[in-house]
Amino acid sequence: MNKKNLIRIGWTDINKDYFEWTLQNHFNLKVFIQDHNYSAHSDVLVISRPEFYNKQTLLKFLDQGFKLIIINLWEARPYVLAKDFEPYLDNILLILGCKTPLDYGWKNILPVPKFFWYNESLMYTCDNRFQYQNYIPNRTNNKLFFMPIKRSKEFRDRIVNKLGEFLDRSIWSYVEQWNNGKHLITRADNPIAKIGWDRQFEEEWYDDTFFTVVVETFAFIQHDLEIEKTGLVFDYCGPCELFVTEKTYKPIAHQHPFVVCGMKGVLSFLKEIGFETYDHIFDESYDNLDFFDDRLDIIYTNIKNFSKEKYFDPMTEHKIRHNYNLFYDRSKVLAGINSELIEPMLEWIDAR
Repeated sequence: MNKKNLIRIGWTDINKDYFEWTLQNHFNLKVFIQDHNYSAHSDVLVISRPEFYNKQTLLKFLDQGFKLIIINLWEARPYVLAKDFEPYLDNILLILGCKTPLDYGWKNILPVPKFFWYNESLMYTCDNRFQYQNYIPNRTNNKLFFMPIKRSKEFRDRIVNKLGEFLDRSIWSYVEQWNNGKHLITRADNPIAKIGWDRQFEEEWYDDTFFTVVVETFAFIQHDLEIEKTGLVFDYCGPCELFVTEKTYKPIAHQHPFVVCGMKGVLSFLKEIGFETYDHIFDESYDNLDFFDDRLDIIYTNIKNFSKEKYFDPMTEHKIRHNYNLFYDRSKVLAGINSELIEPMLEWIDAR
């Protein structure tokens, strides 16, 4: 069978070298050329970011029977609205990096909730500038926790304020806070500093702290679907059941225990897909609570009552090694990409 051509319009979420090679056995990856003649039988259009395409161009192709994949694996919602493509929704596949997106108008949605695991694992190992799998901890534990925050959000303000009494003895950042952000200290020669601020890694951040306080992208679920459908969204609300991003996988990759300030069910999800959480150190009942402030209260109590004795239990190192081995298991990562992304894409493309 001839491979279909994925015609990528501008930069897309599959435009990374380490991700492209997972697709090349199944698709011909091509770049959109404005005046080129394309065929609806062999060519599938792919978009991610709105700044790289023209809506009228897309509508012209859709009117000719082309299939369009909107691939927003880095997001829980697309950058375009379903109502703008209503006559053509049968020919559009939306791919998101979240679990169980809410129904806000799209007919064909492929959620890939483990995308950030797969992406981070490949990024850290395939790109020579990273190679984070080679980190060998040399734990000094001079500080309490590590908590990196970049973008300012209201629920993140609440986290910083709630945990304020611990911050002087922790390593933390809040880059956009109050227009006078607190940055992490990093080496000037850090190879990632200029290309991926949020993927920088310094051994001291993890060696010097006992655990990570993960501050996720969303803390709540967007309940008003009518608001979501209009495009008016709140950046602390996720239009999905769960959105687990690279923020949660960093301590797993970097061999660190963690608690998670995010949506309900993050820890349950991690356990479902094979990772260990640190219930021998922390009260993880917060993961089951509906309200964010209630979850935050238990996380606060966990930090206040943090026990070095529990941390130094051999179970901690066992879980750290289990998570490390699973995160960097190339065979599981590639199998997941194939079964959860590539095969569903091929099935949808080939459906008539």
